[in-house]
Amino acid sequence: MFRSYSVQLKNPAVTVGVASSRLPGSLEVYVNGSKPAELLRVIIDGTNPTGQQAFPPLSYTFSPSLAKPAAVALELSLAFKDFLVGRHRAESGLVRVQFFVEGAQAASVLLPVDELIRIYRGKGKKAPEAAAYDGIFVTLDSAEVAALPVMSLKARSDQQRAELAEKKRLAEEEAKKKEQERLAALTKAAEDKAKAASGGGAPAVVVDKTKASITSGRTLLVYGSSTGNTTEVANMIKAELGADVDHVKNITDISPLDFGVPENIILGVPTWHIGEMQDDWAAALPDFEKASTSLAGKKIAVFGLGDGKGYADTYVDAMEELVVKFEKKGAKLVGLWPTDGYDFKKSKAIRNNKFLGLVIDVENQDDKSDARVKAWCSQLRSELLG
Repeated sequence: MFRSYSVQLKNPAVTVGVASSRLPGSLEVYVNGSKPAELLRVIIDGTNPTGQQAFPPLSYTFSPSLAKPAAVALELSLAFKDFLVGRHRAESGLVRVQFFVEGAQAASVLLPVDELIRIYRGKGKKAPEAAAYDGIFVTLDSAEVAALPVMSLKARSDQQRAELAEKKRLAEEEAKKKEQERLAALTKAAEDKAKAASGGGAPAVVVDKTKASITSGRTLLVYGSSTGNTTEVANMIKAELGADVDHVKNITDISPLDFGVPENIILGVPTWHIGEMQDDWAAALPDFEKASTSLAGKKIAVFGLGDGKGYADTYVDAMEELVVKFEKKGAKLVGLWPTDGYDFKKSKAIRNNKFLGLVIDVENQDDKSDARVKAWCSQLRSELLG
């Protein structure tokens, strides 16, 4: 006896059904139709050859509902898998898959065990192409959720969808705000430079790039900062390391030849927008690359600032660009830092599963900055200064 994999509803005009899953050890269910229909819940139960319940019913409540043609994979209980292919598998029996669609009576697909085993093993029909599969895996309901009456699920789904929309809206507003702040900071920095160059405000610092501005010292800390955050972290590092750091300089105030003076160099760089180098560093690096200064035998350590939520795919990427340029001059990198505890997606600044140096996320994890600086400085005492 073979029953259809699917059932068609008239009002609303949709098809619901069971299909072989693209994820091993699961089943897929789908809803398909030209007009949106909300699939709220699916329940799977079955009987053995004697007509008795074969396994505890499996309940899946979609949060929010499936409101467009879609296919999803379902988590299966051990008891259900045992019923199908386990040591106590049934040689016959029936399995019912009930679909609860908003505005329609419950619809069921009834399949014999041998046919459902074919579906479970991936030998059954696939879901229609129109019912797009997005890799969604739906877990079994908790007892509390499974007990919710079907009549309450539409309102619950609407509330969840509204909450998700609001969360997305707030995230977009926050990203827009951060971008506006970034552009404002860049504009102000450009205005301040222009003002200084034209004689307004404090006189611009003129750096003689033909000679070093420092002539002695074991450790030099150099940073670039557009908003002041990197300056603050540089000062925190200086306070922690004390007399072990001889010079703390903004990249705008030094000559490329200064890097050839000390034994050790600590570099600080924030990453702007989509993985971009901070503008003062970007302006200084061409002269650094042209300079004949060799950094062979010198150690460098780097710290970087980034925004793990606003720019999760290019997190602290500028650190990698900076390190590569200094390594090409012969410097040896120390001070790699664990990625544990950071919230981001991708970063070029990772080597051997660690960040290239200390990462500070003022935007999202400022409460951890002080402890991270202290721990990194303790690490530098042995790796850089030891």
